[in-house]
Amino acid sequence: MGIITDIKVAKGNKKRQHIYIDNEFICTVDDFTAFKNHLKVGLEIDRATLEQITLESESSTAFERAIDLISNTPKTKKQIKDYLYNKGYMSAVVNSVIDKMLEYHYLDDSQYAKMYVDAYKQKFGRQKLRFNLQAKGVDKQTIDEVLDELEPQEDAVFTLAQKYLKNKEPTRENLDKLARHLVSKGFSWNDISPVISKFRSGEYDESWD
Repeated sequence: MGIITDIKVAKGNKKRQHIYIDNEFICTVDDFTAFKNHLKVGLEIDRATLEQITLESESSTAFERAIDLISNTPKTKKQIKDYLYNKGYMSAVVNSVIDKMLEYHYLDDSQYAKMYVDAYKQKFGRQKLRFNLQAKGVDKQTIDEVLDELEPQEDAVFTLAQKYLKNKEPTRENLDKLARHLVSKGFSWNDISPVISKFRSGEYDESWD
C-alpha cells in the first residue's frame, strides 16, 4: 500500500493528471477516471489497484483516439492496432479497445473489404486488390469471399486501356507495353487478353476516345 502524496495536472493536457505515491511518480490518468475512482492526495491505495485504474484510463483515451481515426475513413483491425501501438499503448490497452470496437460494430473487416473492392475495382485487378487487402490485415478467407463476388473485369481493363492508349497507335510494341501495365495493376490475363485482341485486330470504335 502507499499514499497518494501529489496529483499534478499534465503539461499540455489539462485533462490528464500525474499521480504520485509516496512522492514517486507512478502513472498518468485522465481527469474523469481520477474523479470516478476518488483519487486524491492522502488516499491510501495499492499499486495493483492503481495499475488497473491506469489501464481503464488508457483504454478510454485510446478508444477515443481510435474513434477519431475511423471517423475520417473506415479501418481494419490491423490498422487500428498499428495506430495504437505507434502511439505507445501497451497490448492490454490495444486489445481492450479492439474488443470494445468490435462489440459496438465499429470494426468489420468483411464490410471494409467489400467497400474497398467496390471503390477500387475499376483501378486494380484481383491480384492487386488481394495484395492491398492483405497489407491492411484482412484475413485470407474474408478476401476470398469478397473477391469471389467480383464480376469479370474486362470493362475496367478496357477503360484503363483506352486511357493508356490515348494519343498512341495500337502498335504491337504499344499493346505489349499496355499488357504489362495492366498486369502490374493486378488484372488477370483472362481479363486482359480479349481487350488486347480487340485493339490488335482494330475492333475498336473511334468514338470511345
